Order: sequence, then structure tokens, then C-alpha cells
Amino acid sequence: MLDALEAAGVVIESMPVTPAAAAGTALGQMQRWMMGDSAAPTVPDGSITLASAASGLLAADIIGQWARVAADRDGVMALIAQDGDSQLLDHGLATARQPRAGRSRRSPHRGTLQLLLLGFKISWAPFDPHALMELLLFANSPIAGRVAGRLADALEAAPGRGSSEWADAWATIEAEEHAAAEDAKAAAAVTQRLTRWRAWAEPSVWDPVEGMPVAEAVAICDRTISWALTRHANGGDSLYLSTASLAGDVRSALLSLDRPLLPRTLIERVIDQALDTGEADPAAIAEAAPWRAVSHPGAIWGPVDDVLWWNFSATREGAGRMPWTVAERALLAGRGCGLDEPEREGLALSAAWERAILNCRRRLLFVSAGLEAHDEANRHPVAHRLAVAIKDGADHLRLEAALASEQQELAGETLERVAITSGNLPSSRAQWTTPPGFAERLDGQVESATSFENLFSCQLMWALRHVARLRLGRARAIPDENRLLGNLAHALAREIFIPGQPPAPMVAQVRTVELLDSAIDRLAAPLRHPSFASGLAFARRRLPSAMAALAESLEANQLTVEATEHQISATFEQALAVRGAIDLVARDHRGEAVIVDLKWTRNPKSRIEELKSGQAVQLATYGAALTGAGPYRAGYYMLNQRQLLTLANAGLIGRATDGTRSLPATWDAITASWAGWRDAAADGTLVAAGVEGANALIPADVTLIREVRCDRCDYQTLCRVRGLR
Repeated sequence: MLDALEAAGVVIESMPVTPAAAAGTALGQMQRWMMGDSAAPTVPDGSITLASAASGLLAADIIGQWARVAADRDGVMALIAQDGDSQLLDHGLATARQPRAGRSRRSPHRGTLQLLLLGFKISWAPFDPHALMELLLFANSPIAGRVAGRLADALEAAPGRGSSEWADAWATIEAEEHAAAEDAKAAAAVTQRLTRWRAWAEPSVWDPVEGMPVAEAVAICDRTISWALTRHANGGDSLYLSTASLAGDVRSALLSLDRPLLPRTLIERVIDQALDTGEADPAAIAEAAPWRAVSHPGAIWGPVDDVLWWNFSATREGAGRMPWTVAERALLAGRGCGLDEPEREGLALSAAWERAILNCRRRLLFVSAGLEAHDEANRHPVAHRLAVAIKDGADHLRLEAALASEQQELAGETLERVAITSGNLPSSRAQWTTPPGFAERLDGQVESATSFENLFSCQLMWALRHVARLRLGRARAIPDENRLLGNLAHALAREIFIPGQPPAPMVAQVRTVELLDSAIDRLAAPLRHPSFASGLAFARRRLPSAMAALAESLEANQLTVEATEHQISATFEQALAVRGAIDLVARDHRGEAVIVDLKWTRNPKSRIEELKSGQAVQLATYGAALTGAGPYRAGYYMLNQRQLLTLANAGLIGRATDGTRSLPATWDAITASWAGWRDAAADGTLVAAGVEGANALIPADVTLIREVRCDRCDYQTLCRVRGLR
């Protein structure tokens, strides 16, 4: 190329590199030593500084302050953002009210670039609820936020395809969207929106080995292009335009393959190739500054006064594999296409790195940050090249020293540091005063078995969660394996144990086997994935036997099923209102109620302890709400262990436990304890049960006290039982 330019009359000259700093400085002496003209410097004078910090945030903060002070000096400064990334440094510069460098490393994982891949991931069998949840929670998702949130709730409750929760969510969405339409034109737009949303959320699912039809793959690309172009037109974000371009490239590549079916591995390889190195962060915008920012040291090809080399640490630049074999190089050379020698790339990189140092006139500041910043193995290659000169001729500074000093000397500048006086953190206390209006909020409060359990564990937790409605924010997520199995077990029990005589154990087992596969697809699709193979095998083995054992237990106790998921609501003395849902209500031969609370846990120990200590709050609450003062019996059926846990005097066949209280006596303790805690709250005081000294503050009529688990509480930093984390 250069020969052709010269032949065309273009004058090409080599730019000589000469030491830019004065000979009397350590920097000038090192530059001349690099050129082979003198000895390495032995006395530091502030012209060469190596600064390091284990914390990148601390380094960015101090360098931002240094840049503000250095900006007052005459001259030109060059900032090297190694590897093209100044994101962390920009925070420090902005804090010091300095312009941002605006350099960003390219990445294939930039938000919207992943949408095309998500569109394909939810189209492969087995169905992947995690991928669909990602799509629904995606920032600026193709599905409107008001719709995506409702669908995400349904997917979290039943992670599968075809569940009643999913169908109900769509029915509500359609009703709300059509209700908001004001005329025929708006109604037509609603229909188009619903069709578009369904195409994203309910695509066809294809075998990953056999492949999906090319028309389906093109449709996914087209949906992505349409969404990205619309978003770009509305906001002008260049990343949306890049996403549309990516989807267009993938679309063209898939069509050019001229295949009727496209396997998953082939499509994903095409997407990976199209993504390549990805895109830079569009939010990283360079701002006008008195200094120059470059992404590579070699971009400094002329003298500058100061050089700030940010992220002066090990780099993978030049570590790529040589793409040509020896035989290929020989063949190319024989055809007149001579390639550079393998070592030439290293020499060119070394020359570029050194050119940045040789062009510095006044101050050279190297900054390395991170947990390995002080590690010799993490040093930049040019640091090893200059090790002799840097060892004795440079100032070595650990930036952590700035945390304990009012002045910090850095590269010829004095940075003023002001210590922040820290105050004492609030201490934990057992007794709290309610805010104005709290007593009024207690009127109309409806309790449940769960709220009772929280109240008898910690009154403050109950007040914050159930009265003040102060809830911990959470991210929607697909349930873990244990919850999936529990949801499956409850759903199967609802379908198998319909009102009437319970099925025979063998019938219940066969029926479970018949229903299991469809239930998994509707409610627990993650179990279909290879990573959950053991969980799926466990479900196939354990759930049929669990349903058979439940049927056997009902049969042995001569019980008839009255209802499953039975909703209850009752009001008692002192305006105590209770509501909840009973898993299974049965009747014995005398017509008396028997409550069965289904549980799926790894260990039944906690439920056994509840019965033994007279703290079976759920059973007692359900019994009182269902029958009032009438007789009833109750127990926990542990599906995983295939056991009915009950009190010894209940007269039920199962694992009997001697308890200190009967269930009616437990309800009496519940109502008395509830009244004691409620009166205390109405009087304006709350007790944090986990704080030392709380036992002395418990009202005298509170007789039911549950274990306090502060390690599982969402409010432990509010009452300060564990302090800030």
C-alpha cells in the first residue's frame, strides 16, 4: 500500500521519535536510557510516578481530584484509557467536576444486543421459562411494561406453558386493553398490539436438533428489527440501530444457507459471528476537555506535557493466536503475498507503548487499580521493559495513603484531603414508639395464619410487614427445584382428590402418573432441562407414591374429601378477622371436619416441634375459622415423607405427637396473645423480639411465643439487631 502511495506521488516520511523531556529530569534521563544514550535514572523528582490502589473507586476518586488540580497548569495533557475503557475513571472525573473521557470497551453483552438471542432461546424445546422471564423483565421489553409485569407474575406462579394462571393473565390483559380503546381505530390498534405481544411471549417451540423452519427464524429476526427501529426512532439510541443491523445480518445469513430447517447450534453460531466484539456503551459520551483522551498509547504521536496512563496493568493486547500455519505462510509467500513475521506484531506494540512515554515532556503518571494492582505479575509489559529505570527513578505511591492524610503529594501536585467526621450509628433497642396514625391502621386489620406466626415471633416485624405494609423489594424469578416440586404436589392433589370418596391408593398413583407430564409442562417446565435431570427423576419416583400414601391415609382414617384449596373467612370477638385457604378439608364418618394441611419440605422436624410445643398456629387458625366452636381434627400431611403428623389425642392414624396443648387450646392462646400484642400496639409501643431485654417487655397475657429468626428477617437493619451490612 505504501509503495502504491509513493508511486502516486505521495511523499511518505518516517516520524523520528526523540526524547521530549529535559535531560536534567528523571523522565528525560529515562527517555534517553530507552534510546540507549545514557544510564537509567537513580533519583526520583516527581516527573515519573507509579500510583496503585487495591480499590478502583478510590483510584478514580483521587485521579479525578488530581486532574482538576493539574488542569490549572499550562500545557497539554494526554489521558490514555488502556483497552479503550474509562468508565470507572469517568466517575472520578465527574465527581471532581471534570469532563468525562467517554471511552467504552466494546462488548457483545450490551443490553439490547441480547434480545435476538432471547427471541430464539424461548423457541427451543424444552421450553425455557428463565429465558421468557428475562424477556419479560428486559429493559424496554418488546412487551409493554404493564403487560410484561402481569405475565411475569403468572410465569413465576406457574413456570410452564398452558397454565390457568397464564391464561387468566392474558384474559385480564385483553379485557383491560379493549376497555381502554375509545373507538374502532383504537380497537384495531389493540388487536395488533396483542398479536405482536403474543408472538413474542408465545412462540412455537421447536426441536433443537431437528431445527426450526427458516420462515420461523426469519420471523424472529423481523420482530427484532421492527422493535429496534421503532425504539431508535423514538429515542435515537444508537444501540437500537446496532441491534436492528445485527438482526438484519443474521436474517441474511440464515436465508443464504438455503436450508429448510435450521438447528439451534447453527443459528447460535451465526448470531455469535454477527455479534463479533459487540458495541460500545452508548451512554459513554466524551465531553469537551482541556486534555486529550486516547484509547491506545500509540495514538500519542507528538510531544505533550503530561501523560496520565490509566489502568496501567497487564493487557491481552497482542496475545491473539497466529491465524496462519507455517505451510499456509509458505504457500502465500510463494504466490507473492508475503506476511509479516510473527514477532513483528510484538515489536510494533512495544514501539507504540514506548512512543507514548518518549513523547512526554513534563510528568508521566501511571495508575493501576484493582485487587491485583500491587502484584508483580499484573504489571504492564512496558513496566517490565522499564523495570530498571522505574525502580530507582520513579516515585512509587499507594493511593490508600490518601485515606489517612490531609495532604497527598501526587505527580507534582498537592491534593488537599478533608477527613469526614463519622457519627455514631443508631443502636439497637427493644422498645419502639408507633408513629401518629398507627392505631387507626389497626382498625379493619385482617389476620392470617402467616401474620399470626410473625406476630408471635416479633411484634415489630408484624407491624412493619402486615400493618404498615413495608415489604422488601424483590426481583421476579423462577422458583427453585424444591418449590417447583411443592407446587407440583399441591396441583396434583387438587386434581386427584376431588370432593367425595378418596381414590384408592393404586388409582391415585396411576392417576398421578397420567397427569404428571402435563402438569410439569404447565407448572414446572424447568424440570425438563438437563440441569434438573435428578429433580425430574425424583418427581417421577416420589410424587406418585406421595399421592398414593395420601389416599391411603385418608382411607385408613375413613375420611371423605369435602374440598381442596378451600377459602375461609371469619370474624371473632374483639373484631378479630381471619382469612386463609385450607389445602384439603375432609369429613369423618360422624360428619366432623378434618383439616389436612399439605406440606412439601425436606425435613418435618419444625412441624413436629410445633405440634409438640402447642404452636401449630396454622392448624388451630384454620380449625377455628372453619368450624367456630365446633369440633374438628387436623394434621400436617408431609408429602415428601408420606406421613400424616397429628396430635396423639386427635384419634387420627399417622405419626402421633404428644402436645402440650390441644388445637382449640392453641386457638385460645392465639386470641389471647393477639389481644395482648394488639393492645400494646394501640397504646403506641412495639417490641423487637430479637433485641436483648425484649423478654421483659412482653405483655403478661401473651402465652404463645415462637422462635425469633432474626437472620431471616427483612427488617433486621431497621431494629439494628444486626446493624448495617
